[in-house]
Amino acid sequence: MSRVLSVVLMIVVLVFGIFIGTRLKTGGGSMSDEKQKKVQEVYQRILTSYVEPVNTDSLANAGIRGMVESLDPHTVYLEPEKAAFSHAELEGNFEGVGIEFDVVNDTLLVVTPLAGGPSESAGIMPGDRIVSIDSINAVGITKSAVLKKLRGKSGTRVTLKVYRPITHRMIDFMVTRGKISTSSIDAAFLVDAGTGYVRISKFVETTASEFHQALLNLRKQGMQRLIIDLRGNPGGFFDQAVEVADELLSDHKLIVYTRSRHGGADELKYLAKPGGLFESGTVCLLVDRGSASAAEILAGALQDNRRAFLVGELTFGKGLVQRQFDLSDGSILRLTVSRYYTPAGRQIQRGYDEGSRGREEYYKETHTMSLPDNFMKKYVGTLYLDNGDISVYSTGRVSGVVPGDSLRKVLAKAGGIMPDYWVFGRPYTNLYQELFAKGVFEDIALKLIDDPASTVQKYRRSQDDFIGGYPVPADLESRVRAECRLKGISFSSDEFVKDARYIRVALKARIARQLFGTEGQLKVLIREGDPSMQVARQLIGRKAS
Repeated sequence: MSRVLSVVLMIVVLVFGIFIGTRLKTGGGSMSDEKQKKVQEVYQRILTSYVEPVNTDSLANAGIRGMVESLDPHTVYLEPEKAAFSHAELEGNFEGVGIEFDVVNDTLLVVTPLAGGPSESAGIMPGDRIVSIDSINAVGITKSAVLKKLRGKSGTRVTLKVYRPITHRMIDFMVTRGKISTSSIDAAFLVDAGTGYVRISKFVETTASEFHQALLNLRKQGMQRLIIDLRGNPGGFFDQAVEVADELLSDHKLIVYTRSRHGGADELKYLAKPGGLFESGTVCLLVDRGSASAAEILAGALQDNRRAFLVGELTFGKGLVQRQFDLSDGSILRLTVSRYYTPAGRQIQRGYDEGSRGREEYYKETHTMSLPDNFMKKYVGTLYLDNGDISVYSTGRVSGVVPGDSLRKVLAKAGGIMPDYWVFGRPYTNLYQELFAKGVFEDIALKLIDDPASTVQKYRRSQDDFIGGYPVPADLESRVRAECRLKGISFSSDEFVKDARYIRVALKARIARQLFGTEGQLKVLIREGDPSMQVARQLIGRKAS
């Protein structure tokens, strides 16, 4: 860090300290007049004497970010624009044109228009490419720029030039923006006659009501058992996770509690109320390293109350509670004020070092931390299943046995919620990982969807027909070879043969997403052998009988 930047950060951090001390009134003491004067003097000197003109807003924002980064990894400062976007995401609705989109190879692709939204009404279809927005070229646009251009006040209009590959036509649309409801539940359906499946992607203001409605619908269809998929769920609104847990727990069961050095409003207990929709019936939760925060509250509450068993991987380990403070210019500060604990007193938060370097390492760990096979055998327990594709270890928690001290000590820094059944799928070949990372599945899927002669056209209007009947092309290997040449990927025949089944599933799932959205993609993956779902369905049937 340069000397000038260090000075700037120090100055603005001190200024921000004054602001926080006076605005939040946390009782941490005030800055003396002498220090305030010193800060003002140096700040003015930089403004008047620095070699380049200084933008005071940028200077202040940089200083605030510097201060925040010196704290824990979850205390964050969001500038006005980012704050507005974050609020729209979490409140479960926004104003815009209503499309689920992706940017593939610099092309803005319509995955699907949202049901009942302005784009669907205008006639925009899945697979359309938006080439310009209000006459401005959209080729090479970023995802954040798409949101900025397509969202806007209800009643305002946006012109879209769209290329429709299936007909080779360029079409102009005038779309009037409207209120868009975004769902935090990606899918809710029966995977068999009595087993419901609900995937919760995040916890927004509407999650509890969405979950309630999903339970009602599934019960009408005969649901007796329930699998809740929390994999990749980063959390969100704390109270929504509590309400979801309340639907599954009986009266007065402890859901979660918080502790803080401040006491008062930051130290609370949350108990279940009577009348939940699914207080009996077997429940399984799917979790992984991406399940965090509010998702971990739900997982910990159900596990400690012996209400559900968990399948998957150790969760993220985010057990710090943030309170949001809205600042006068529209920016927000999410400040850690307490920690939350599961009903059995487990602290979910994993270890971290303060400061920007500690923050970087903290998030890096989520992708690099793994538990080797010998660790599982030594600390976790009996190998439940090992068929070459899936390995499953049981902690014994589901029989009421709490993991021993050795396991707790080993995982103390890891934090998170331990699953009852640890599921590890077989490792993919380098070829498969390259195909996935470089978008080969997306490219082949789009070419098949765009080809009028492709067998995809026969199935594109019926999700059930597609999932049950669509055959991946017989010339898949030659298609993969061609894409590898285009993208500079080294093709291995041996690796292709080894992972051929998984390559076919990945391609079919990607086609399903482009045609039918996330639910179609999930149904393909579940049908074709999602490892955690295989274990969950086997166990949930056994425990329900």
